[in-house]
Amino acid sequence: MENAEPRASRPPGMLRWVLILGGIGFAAGFIGPVVLNPEANQGPLVGIFLSGPGGAVLGLLLFAVCFALRLSAERQWQLLGVFAGLVAVVTLVFCLPGPKFNGFVVEVQLDGCKTPAELADGAVAYWQKRVAEVTWASPRPGWEQDGRQRLAQDQAVVLEVALVRRLGIYESRKPWNSGSISTRGWFPANERQSFYAPYRGGSCAGYAIGSRSVHFVSYTLPRSTGDAQDWPPREIARFLNLQSLEPVPVRYEPLVEK
Repeated sequence: MENAEPRASRPPGMLRWVLILGGIGFAAGFIGPVVLNPEANQGPLVGIFLSGPGGAVLGLLLFAVCFALRLSAERQWQLLGVFAGLVAVVTLVFCLPGPKFNGFVVEVQLDGCKTPAELADGAVAYWQKRVAEVTWASPRPGWEQDGRQRLAQDQAVVLEVALVRRLGIYESRKPWNSGSISTRGWFPANERQSFYAPYRGGSCAGYAIGSRSVHFVSYTLPRSTGDAQDWPPREIARFLNLQSLEPVPVRYEPLVEK
């Protein structure tokens, strides 16, 4: 009985090129986002719609190139191994999380100031409307009275400002640069906005109207309204539906133009 021809002496063939590269692309794109970037919303869709079909098309093209160049079977297997590794690596690198947006450094001109208690009626009316619209969660008991009391006792102010310019702050999350901070440059802003400001106490006398200053506005995702223990929220800034104007963190200061 004759020995079967060794696989290395036979070229991979079109089906193997397509299945191997497509399968590796699919597996890396299916599992990679779940493991490397679980908070991303693409999940396994990378493998299903991008890297899987892309790997299969690449396999078909490489088979055609190898056939046209009449490469030896050994060389084709070598190329198949190299491109299989490349497909896996490129797909996994693509699945790594991108920079995280931490917030804005903003230059503002202070135009007005109010105490949180002055905004109590508007805040309560806003949350009364929200409570009426939400049917799948119950508000915490006594939220209206508690909210008014917290606003009256709060040691902060609400500043009306004219935004002059913004500087986005991003934090890298890839293994080789995790934690490094970068920006994309200042860009002008021509709008008016109100901010919750706790950094100089609860008296408007501590905030020089008409002055310009630089602050940080943190970016945080809103919490689910399904938490009945904190809905409407107890936190003053969130109860007023405002972002907080904070001092620029020390780690961001080197990135801010002086």
